[in-house]
Amino acid sequence: DIRVTPDDPLSPAVAVHATIAGNILEGWYLRRDVSTLLLTLILIVLFPVILAYIISKLRRTYLSLAVFGGTFLFITLFFYYLYAQYDMLPSLLFPLLSLSLTYIVCEAYRNIIFEQKSKFYKKAFSTYVPPQVVSEILKDPDSLKLGGEKRYVSILFSDIRGFTSLSEKMPPEQLVALLNKYLTPMTEIIFKEKGTLDKYIGDAIMAIFNAPVDLPEHPKKACKVALAMIAKLSKVNMEWTSRGLPSIKIGIGLHCGEAVVGNMGAALRFDYTAIGDTVNTASRLEGMTKLYGVGILVSDDIYKNARDTFIFRELDLLRVKGKNRPIAVYELMEQGERASYLMNQFPKALIDYRKGKFKTAKTAFQSILSEFPDDSPSKLYIKRCEEYIAAPPSQGWDGVYTATTK
Repeated sequence: DIRVTPDDPLSPAVAVHATIAGNILEGWYLRRDVSTLLLTLILIVLFPVILAYIISKLRRTYLSLAVFGGTFLFITLFFYYLYAQYDMLPSLLFPLLSLSLTYIVCEAYRNIIFEQKSKFYKKAFSTYVPPQVVSEILKDPDSLKLGGEKRYVSILFSDIRGFTSLSEKMPPEQLVALLNKYLTPMTEIIFKEKGTLDKYIGDAIMAIFNAPVDLPEHPKKACKVALAMIAKLSKVNMEWTSRGLPSIKIGIGLHCGEAVVGNMGAALRFDYTAIGDTVNTASRLEGMTKLYGVGILVSDDIYKNARDTFIFRELDLLRVKGKNRPIAVYELMEQGERASYLMNQFPKALIDYRKGKFKTAKTAFQSILSEFPDDSPSKLYIKRCEEYIAAPPSQGWDGVYTATTK
């Protein structure tokens, strides 16, 4: 009488009878009673709830899959332990089935919600941050809510010179087309260096670096963008003049420091932007490019963070409108013979000017103009020297220029 058993497919059936008799005599029974039923019910509820909570906190599918696999394995080993040590035989099927269904439902729900959020944030942010930055934002979408945080950022402002008079001479359709052809390549340059386009203010551009995601060496990134914008403008002007369109000039202001950045506005509509003294200073510097006649004007904070990579010429000690503390301002220049000459000669003339040696300084600035007649800062200082020669400054003059306009 041969039968199949878990130990041997060819076992004599009398051995099964003997095993039963031995179990009865030894009192060794597998328990499946009220306690095992209660334990099974607890496990059916407890572990799925724990799993659902953990999955809700995780952002990656592979992490939730790992947690599910670990929980699945733990329950299986736990049931084996109960069987091996305490002769308990709770049902393994239903806890594992409950766990599996919980995982499937949670993953499906999370993927649906995440997909909806992804579409929303991609639509909201793709217009003013590059695609790689959008990907970083989507890793932590909950951070994008109404409110802000304080971050150390670099701010760039650029503006077209004489745009108002230009707009009066052109029909609206042509003006808009020209503006779009200018803004498109400038925005592409900002995106290439992972900057955030804050907004267009008419013909002006405001960009943020190091928000909403971290950007190492963001002052250098801002400088690189500013130089690239000036270089790109030259190519754009060449194309426009060949087609009979007017050429344009822009001024760029750069400053870095702490600012409050985040989504600001109303619950129904908000924009990602930055506010604070750093933003105001960058805007003032952009306006001051008209005074000095330079393309890019940066603060001493930008200079300190990027002087090992780029060429700067100190222009002035400036007290911008609305500020009491003066700051040193610098021109960011392209490398070349002109930059080398100015870096050597301009500081000497500037030292004489600040020492009150206005006649000596005037001669030095005139010498610079003889080499580079288009150097606007030298022209400005010659005019100042002439004014101070005619009417010397008061005692204790510190060489600081106080701006009266923005």
